[in-house]
Amino acid sequence: MPWCRFRLASLFGLLGTALVSRAQAPSPLHSFFQQHFDSTLVYQSSSHQNASPNYLILAKHQNRLAFFTYTSPYRDVLGHYYPGPLVQKFGQEDSRFRATVPDTNRYLLPKRIAEETLRPSWYSLVPPQLWAIPGDEQARSATGACMSEDGEEITLYLIDKKAIRAARFYAPTFYEVCVGKDAGRQQVIQLRNTLQQLLQSVH
Repeated sequence: MPWCRFRLASLFGLLGTALVSRAQAPSPLHSFFQQHFDSTLVYQSSSHQNASPNYLILAKHQNRLAFFTYTSPYRDVLGHYYPGPLVQKFGQEDSRFRATVPDTNRYLLPKRIAEETLRPSWYSLVPPQLWAIPGDEQARSATGACMSEDGEEITLYLIDKKAIRAARFYAPTFYEVCVGKDAGRQQVIQLRNTLQQLLQSVH
C-alpha cells in the first residue's frame, strides 16, 4: 500500500506539472514587453520532447520595430556526440536554462535587422487580424488518417497594453494539408515563415 500511495502521489505530481506547463502563464519577459512596447508578437515553438522556451519576438514601440530571440544556446546540439566532458556540460547548461524563468536575462538577445526589412514584415502579417486569431487546439483530438502524435506545438503570445493573450496551434502545416484550408492555420504558418526569414537575415 505505501508503494501504491507513492506511485499515485508521483502520478498526480506529474499531472500537476503538465497542467502548469500547458497553462504557460505570462512570464516576467511577457510582462516586460507589455510594459515597454506598444505591440509584441511572441512565437513559441516546442514539441513533446522539448517544451522549454524557444521564442522569436517581433515588437513595436511607436514607429520603431525590434526583433529578439529567447532560447537555449544548446537547444540544437543536444543529442550530438562531443569528446571529453562537453556533452555533460552542455546538458547541465541547458538544464540551467530550463530552470530559469523567462525574463530580460542573458538569454534575451536583440538581433540587428534593418528597419526597412522589419517594417514590411510586420505589416505583411496584418496585425489587426492577427490579434483576433483563434487557436486550433482541437487538432489534438483528430483521429484516423489525420492524426499527428508528436507534431510541432506553437503558442502565439499577442501582447499589447491591454492584455496578454495566447493562441495555441498543433502541427498546423500537417493539418492544413490533411484536414483542409483554415484561415487561422494559414496565418500562423505565414507568421512562422516570416519570423524565420527574419532570423535567417541576421548576419
